[in-house]
Amino acid sequence: MKKQYQISRLINNNVVFSADEKGNEIIIFGKAIGFGRKRGDFVENSRIIKIFEACDVNQKRYLMNLVEDIQPIYIHIAAEIISLFESKLDTKINGMMTVSLSDHISNAVAGKREGFELPLDILPEIKNIYAKEFLIAKEGLEIIKKETGEMLSEDEAGYIVLHYINSSGKNYRSDAKFRLLFQEKMIGGIEESLRLTLDRSSFYYMRFLTHLSFLAARIHDNEMLCEENSSLYHLFISEYPELKDCVEKSAETIRREFSVQISEDEKAYLAIHINNMMKSIKRKGVQQDESEI
Repeated sequence: MKKQYQISRLINNNVVFSADEKGNEIIIFGKAIGFGRKRGDFVENSRIIKIFEACDVNQKRYLMNLVEDIQPIYIHIAAEIISLFESKLDTKINGMMTVSLSDHISNAVAGKREGFELPLDILPEIKNIYAKEFLIAKEGLEIIKKETGEMLSEDEAGYIVLHYINSSGKNYRSDAKFRLLFQEKMIGGIEESLRLTLDRSSFYYMRFLTHLSFLAARIHDNEMLCEENSSLYHLFISEYPELKDCVEKSAETIRREFSVQISEDEKAYLAIHINNMMKSIKRKGVQQDESEI
């Protein structure tokens, strides 16, 4: 027999407060779950989409701010996508992902209908590093299309993967000290090798830091990329031979300081990011020179 939840507080037609078997306060979300109801009434189980456990006051406030404004369809979509991740990766995901993901999907669909889509800078890295998760997220896009009629871009699949990473505890920020040490060693070595100071205000520098965060996580968790397209590094270096010494020194730093031998695919990513940062510095220098004329 299913648990019967008694309403302790009505929030709106789709959100009510109740208590679980242990007496802990919970938030129940469902289409029209509170319509025509009052305190003391029992919730219709068939209308329940998701139950959230508010662990503390701050989390409760966060949940309330979001679920009050989210349409039930987006909670339903998020729950279906999470179910895909859980079944295909044999994992259990933090229930908070339902709220954050439904809010994101709601905004993404609204943006698409208004002619605006948010690009994701690190999409290539996500597709490569989290290939399985990305394929599942693309299935999630089909669920979104089925329920809303809107086909979102691959960038949105990347955002779904980021929500999964954050909620599953695989966040590349999970070991901040290791990440910061790794970034410090890499940036210092690159600046010494190139004999210049990287522009820390540039878009390409911030994008490189993100790449280093992912690389640090893979080194820390021993999940390095397999060699798949080693020719990419050689092709890139043949076009930009001035980068070879810097990239090889960076690879040596990783081997010496972190006891990891990176693949040539990893070297190719480093070369691409370093090249973008160098181009950005040169463009900025040219613009400054022209302004002084």
